[in-house]
Amino acid sequence: MGWLRRHPLTAFLPLQAVLYCWNLALLSPWTDEAGTLAMVRQPLAELIRFAAADVHPPLYYFLLYCWRYVPLGLEWTVQARLLSVLFALAGTVALDWLWGRGREARERVGMLALWTLSPCLLLYARMCRSYSLQALCGILVVGLLFRFLERRTWQRGAWLALAMLASLYTHYAAGLALIAVANLGLAWKRQWRAAALIDGAIGVGYLPWVLQLTASLQNWGHNTRGYTLTGNALLEVPVKLAYWTVSFVMGEAQPDVLLVAGAAVAVAAAWAVWAGARRNPELAWAAAGLAGIGFVGVARWVSYPFVPARLLFVLPFFVVLAARGAAARGRRGALVAGAMLLFSVSGIWCYFHKTGFRNKQYPMPMEEIVQRMTRDAAADSAILVDSTNSDPMAVAYLLDGRRPFLETGRPGTAEAVERLLADPRVRTVWFLRNTHDVSESGLDALYEAVLRARMAVEVHPYEAYTPLERLLMRRADAPRYFHELLEFHR
Repeated sequence: MGWLRRHPLTAFLPLQAVLYCWNLALLSPWTDEAGTLAMVRQPLAELIRFAAADVHPPLYYFLLYCWRYVPLGLEWTVQARLLSVLFALAGTVALDWLWGRGREARERVGMLALWTLSPCLLLYARMCRSYSLQALCGILVVGLLFRFLERRTWQRGAWLALAMLASLYTHYAAGLALIAVANLGLAWKRQWRAAALIDGAIGVGYLPWVLQLTASLQNWGHNTRGYTLTGNALLEVPVKLAYWTVSFVMGEAQPDVLLVAGAAVAVAAAWAVWAGARRNPELAWAAAGLAGIGFVGVARWVSYPFVPARLLFVLPFFVVLAARGAAARGRRGALVAGAMLLFSVSGIWCYFHKTGFRNKQYPMPMEEIVQRMTRDAAADSAILVDSTNSDPMAVAYLLDGRRPFLETGRPGTAEAVERLLADPRVRTVWFLRNTHDVSESGLDALYEAVLRARMAVEVHPYEAYTPLERLLMRRADAPRYFHELLEFHR
């Protein structure tokens, strides 16, 4: 037991590997993930062009492209997700190396426990996306920055510059936030020459992609898209902050009763983070800078359910500060850490049982839905998908060219639907739609009315809203389900 206290990584790393690798096909691919999985099948030149037109730099796509050719014998979705798991495991090793070694056993074990069992990290590290790579870059950049500030050597400066360059090639928000915090740290220590040299090296290394970065910053400045819960950009800020807090503290899958009770745990976690910040103000300022800069960059671009994923690079420092604060507060700190871990275990249980998800796009059984929609011959049926608020990208990925389908927002869809209704050979029309019609013209309701007037319908609901969620909708006619698959037949 004494050896295990001195080397806790030997227990936590295998535990995390088993937990994160278990049934990687559990959830169906969702919108962004499906797009990534499909795009990486293209030639490398096409993949680079896609990244240039997208809001993401190319490093993760390039690594995933190379990973595709590793002969593991796994289904592609599982193999792609495994790469994200490996980044998370590397992050655990880096976190212990940079922030665990040399600390007292209670603090080190608490940090590894909160990190390894984080349901937020579990959720996003098992997706075919760059989130866990961003977290790994965050751990390395901040850790290497502190070591460089302790003792300046050209080797440490080179590693710091390389880590920041990798972060900027992984994601703009994470990369820019990390570079900004690093420069603030160097400026605070009056390391002007070192800052100039490191920034110069990053600038030279990023020359091949600087035009794409400039274009993305311009798009960010003019972005007005995104679903809002409140309908007001200012009121949406506390919603995004609250959702981010919930995700980091207890994950995004919890029963209603625990979600409400978790408010007290969130307050306790904030108290532990504050206590940790008082013990380590330098790390606290770095974490606050990352959180503030990152939130400004992300909150303007995405809706509230997607904020935690884009800010996963902040999670390691939340965990480190919470563990240090809990370790410093004796029994009260142990109670707080224990409560956080209990909620983590609950979040993990809910994740693997696909229940209590607040972002219901993640557990949507898209593979089951596509199988149901393709049970009939192509000549006898047709598929229509809500393109505004459903998941046509996942449908396209899972269909893999076997069947065409229509999207409600595409030009010519109305005429195509009329032709289908006039064709006696078409016995079934499948319509996959979100129960919240957020299209500008109410397209879902219009197409449903047209189809109901000519065909009988059977409704297949998916992902029930919880009583708390329906209460928060504040509508007498609040829908009971997130999605419906309407089976129109004659």
